[in-house]
Amino acid sequence: MTKVPVYSSSYYLDTVVYTLSLLDSEKRFKLITPVDIPEVESKRTEALLDYEVLDTVSEDSFDALTRLATYICQTPIAAISLTDRKRQWYKSKIGFSSQEEPRDITFCAYTILQKELLVVQDSLTDERFATNPFVIGAPYIRFYAGVPLINLDGLVIGTLCVLDHVPRDLSSEQQEALRIVALQVVTQLELRRNLRVLKHSITHRKQSEKLLRHNAFHDKLTNLPNRVLFTERLARALKRTKRQINGLFAVLFIDLDRFKVVNDSLGHMVGDQLLIAIARCLESCLRPKDMVARFGGDEFAILLNNIKDVNDAIGVVRRIQEQLKLPFKLNGQEVFTSVSVGIALNTIDYIQPEDILRDADTAMYRAKTLGKARYEVFNSTMHDHVLTLLQLGNSLQRAVERQELRIQYQPIVLIETGKITGFEALVRWQHPDRGLIFPNDFISIAEESGVIIPLGYWVLREACCQMRAWQLQFSDDSLTISVNLSSKQFLQPDLVAQISQVLRETGLNSRCLKLEITESVIMENLESATSMLLQLKDLGCELHMDDFGTGYSSLSYLHRFPFDLLKIDRSFISRMDISDKELEIVRAIITLAHNLNINVIAEGLETAEQLAQLRALRCKYGQGYFFSKAVKREGAEVLIAESISRSV
Repeated sequence: MTKVPVYSSSYYLDTVVYTLSLLDSEKRFKLITPVDIPEVESKRTEALLDYEVLDTVSEDSFDALTRLATYICQTPIAAISLTDRKRQWYKSKIGFSSQEEPRDITFCAYTILQKELLVVQDSLTDERFATNPFVIGAPYIRFYAGVPLINLDGLVIGTLCVLDHVPRDLSSEQQEALRIVALQVVTQLELRRNLRVLKHSITHRKQSEKLLRHNAFHDKLTNLPNRVLFTERLARALKRTKRQINGLFAVLFIDLDRFKVVNDSLGHMVGDQLLIAIARCLESCLRPKDMVARFGGDEFAILLNNIKDVNDAIGVVRRIQEQLKLPFKLNGQEVFTSVSVGIALNTIDYIQPEDILRDADTAMYRAKTLGKARYEVFNSTMHDHVLTLLQLGNSLQRAVERQELRIQYQPIVLIETGKITGFEALVRWQHPDRGLIFPNDFISIAEESGVIIPLGYWVLREACCQMRAWQLQFSDDSLTISVNLSSKQFLQPDLVAQISQVLRETGLNSRCLKLEITESVIMENLESATSMLLQLKDLGCELHMDDFGTGYSSLSYLHRFPFDLLKIDRSFISRMDISDKELEIVRAIITLAHNLNINVIAEGLETAEQLAQLRALRCKYGQGYFFSKAVKREGAEVLIAESISRSV
């Protein structure tokens, strides 16, 4: 069958010329077909898509309604049809085999344009259908009755129809019953859709719950288990080993070295990429039965199940270290990193997972303090050491109030003449029970506890006050005092205001205050450091880079910072008279400083030979036991007097 449209001026009806191919001939006929309103057509199509019923398999619930329609109307043919843009598709049918028909030649194409029952008692006497191919050809339809299927939105989406091969009519009771069945068809469609929506909602809720559970126990950035899940698994491991004789496992506490440098210098995006890369690296070094988690920041933890001895755990650490020898390529840059690792085994009778985590963390901290990029296995002496540190920390909280802190002064000398130009203020703690405690044993505790802020302020004020007193006592305003700034002090937003207040109250000229900052502090906080250094420089203080050569080798940044002096670390000076390598390093640092118009202090000068070498290298200042150890106030006054007498 082919068709050739002949367009009319009617909005609802078009005339179409059809050619019907019969067995031995062709018959041309004209058929008046309905044309739907475009807006309604679009909404109906959307509604059918929403039901998701087109082209689905037959369903008993719809077939039962079709059978009921034939029973009520006593017809051999019935169908539930759904109409889209081009076709009429049958969800259920009785009395014929076709699954769909072209829409514009069906009886139902008229029914969907109205909202009432359409009854055609004899199709041959109705001009709309007299030439219809289904009337003049198989299945020879003579009777049709169709009820529009109107959904809850008022849209006609299809029909429930009954058909017969002979002319006939329906009683009013049959018509009403057919309408009721049509309502049941719509109800069934709505139930079907609601069930699908409900299933989708349940599925979505389950997926949401699954995602929430996942997020509750996993790190969002790396997708690794988080501390909560790790602690839960660790608790299970502890319970399991209580029931097993040989149930050894290990916990590895891992911290990235220099991660803050990467974050501050390359940006947080690269920092996040590095954390993800580290996560994948750690996973690749483990067995399926092991577990790695991210605890937050740059901290990770690993649970190694069923190991033979500590060597298994050490072997995993070495695999990780070997992997990290290669740089990560992130955002077009090569990034090198290392890790400090603490190892704790369940050889101790741990009860809570937090206990073994604490000990692994303690071992990791020990690895950090011993130089980073290494591992340490926890032992009881570490625990004792931690308890000692805790006790010291508690005592340190009151040390400033109890006036237990002391300042000693080590002279800084002009290498060429031997004249004392100033002193470095070095804090000591006169503990009531432990005696004199040196900075290496309590400054890190002060940093962690926050006591470093009031402690540092006290040292700054005492040192400035003492230096001004010496200037007046010896009539020498050129004497200077050097004070170390810790990382936490250096990052205090009111640091400049504090220093300005101290200088004003003590009467010390700002040019006589030398502030020593380690290069590691600067490199860990590049942006903040640059701003703070410029503010301190504007205040009139001299800026010294302490321990140069031992930190992050910030040569590429040195020209950006307003330093007046570099302080060469004692580790180079102490060996320069016995090692050509150290001598050349010292020479290179001094040459670099001179080229940048920066002065140099050699720290740790102990021998006459070292003094001669430094003089030959044109190093301006020296500091060390060769001149004097750090002394109390009275000893410093003797040194000043002797220096003045030598220069007269």
